[in-house]
Amino acid sequence: MKIGVIGGGASGMAAAITAARYGADVTILEQNERVGKKILATGNGKCNFSNLHLSDTCYHSGDPDRIGAILRQFGTEDTLEFFHGLGLMTRERNGGLYPACEQASAVLDVLRFALERHQVTVMTGSRVIQIRAKTKTGTGREKRGFVVQVQKEGGQSLCSFDKIILACGSSAGLKNPDEENGMKLAGGFGLRRIPFFPALVQLRCQESFFRAMAGVRCQAGVTVKAGGQTWEETGELQLTDYGISGIPVLQLSRHASVALHHQKTLSAVLDFLPQLNEEEWRVMLLARRKKLGFETMEQFWIGTVHKKIIGVILKINCISPHEIARNVTIEKLLSVGKMLKQFPVTINGVNPSAQAQVCGGGVRLTEVTDSLEARRQKGLYLTGELLDVDGRCGGYNLQWAWTTGVLAGKAAAETI
Repeated sequence: MKIGVIGGGASGMAAAITAARYGADVTILEQNERVGKKILATGNGKCNFSNLHLSDTCYHSGDPDRIGAILRQFGTEDTLEFFHGLGLMTRERNGGLYPACEQASAVLDVLRFALERHQVTVMTGSRVIQIRAKTKTGTGREKRGFVVQVQKEGGQSLCSFDKIILACGSSAGLKNPDEENGMKLAGGFGLRRIPFFPALVQLRCQESFFRAMAGVRCQAGVTVKAGGQTWEETGELQLTDYGISGIPVLQLSRHASVALHHQKTLSAVLDFLPQLNEEEWRVMLLARRKKLGFETMEQFWIGTVHKKIIGVILKINCISPHEIARNVTIEKLLSVGKMLKQFPVTINGVNPSAQAQVCGGGVRLTEVTDSLEARRQKGLYLTGELLDVDGRCGGYNLQWAWTTGVLAGKAAAETI
């Protein structure tokens, strides 16, 4: 059984290793100069490759009812067994799973060595231009398999395979939209697709004061609102010169992308003191005024939140940082305090897919079986980000890659 895997990312390598274990002759066609390039950037270079709290509720899709049936076939424990079998030592932190050395390169290395061990042919710098299913012979007998047209630096060539696994990924991280090859190849077989859009990405805001807060990192609550709907997350917020970033923002960005696509007005509220409720903060603030009323407004807020944030909020409330705290009316002081709990901003965009960790959209799950074979084309399998599934931060997207890659590799190698 000759199997061609189009794409040497996480799901492609998992598929290739699995298919080879089941006795198939496997070739990976990767358009980049090396396989697994995206893995090195995951988890800030530490590679959060899965999560103990795996659930289909951690994912988004146009066909959410299909996700659970796929994940149940190869979950977190299966992934741990897979990587332990490759020699990777692992560790857990708050449910997230990492290599024990906390180096993403370790995950990539064990996968690369497994490809070599199982004699998988890896052809880098090989862009697939077209995949064509073989037609019937002159005698009328059905001729199974595929012919793949490959573009390399030296020119074009043709490869022949019995099965094809499409593991081309999404447009996330691609600087050139023309590199989004998987959707075109899937479209050649008539598979229904949803256009890719940024899902885990930074949000751009309208207000100019973000330039004054750029570089600040702090624990905060983030609430995004659009069309009567509200989504909330808490975690380390990052303020940039154009808007907001950080894990809570990435978790909410998918909703923002969809809302902006439907031209809905989008806003966010930032809570810079998520550990306190409104009344606790009010009581604390009034007590602070009694104790520190002799301080300037700049000094009064030291130790509460980052000074860049206070500087912006004082300016919005027309309060000089040199004004003595006791000379500021209680109403104005409470107004500043309220903004620390409810800081409104207007979201007017998301960063492009080139800066996204993951994209939403892809081939509809209704187009594939539970073993990831295309319903419209026997012998064609799809995996990973090419499918219309995107997960939260925390190792869920890599888990989807391992799950779909292993299932597709096993099914492709086992079926005749």
